[in-house]
Amino acid sequence: RDLARSASALILWLDCDREGEAISDEVRFVCLKGNPRLGTQNRVFRAKFSTVLPGEIQRALRTLGRVNENFVQAVQARSEHDLRVGAAFTRFQTLRLQKKFDGFCDRGVISYGPCQFPTLGFVVERWARIETFIPEDFWFLEMTIQLNEDGSVVNSEHDNSNAVVNGYNRQSTQGRTIRLNWKRVRLYDRVLTMAIYDSCLESGEA
Repeated sequence: RDLARSASALILWLDCDREGEAISDEVRFVCLKGNPRLGTQNRVFRAKFSTVLPGEIQRALRTLGRVNENFVQAVQARSEHDLRVGAAFTRFQTLRLQKKFDGFCDRGVISYGPCQFPTLGFVVERWARIETFIPEDFWFLEMTIQLNEDGSVVNSEHDNSNAVVNGYNRQSTQGRTIRLNWKRVRLYDRVLTMAIYDSCLESGEA
């Protein structure tokens, strides 16, 4: 609200979905409280974007729109519906279960909500996967490239970072290590993994 007082325009950069549209409405409401001129001068805009890449941001600035009031009302209606249904059903099932089962009287309110059951389903599904998980052995290839400080590749046959010169250990001149990622990540077949490993050794270079 304080920042809105000195603003000449308001651009709402919220998520491009119904929830983001509802949050945009809330931000707009707060900003208009601090600077009503933004509303009277029609200086409130909505940015539509899917990524935060420079090109996408510039495109969103060139195609500014307005808050979708239909989306806002849809979210508000759903929120009120969820609240009314949750409050009514929470009271119903609390009284019902407390009378039907022993021990429920000490548990207090037994909550119900339209979002609680899907969330509980995710938790139970994850728990079931953990309980039924059977570990398996797997193998993977890990390859690295050693670079010198000048960016050239270290040749293990000629560059020996631990060589002793005149009785003293010569310090390593290697710059950094590059780790290569394997697209397959892992294999559950040891023989096949060893075959790929031998093929890498025979090639000699990548």
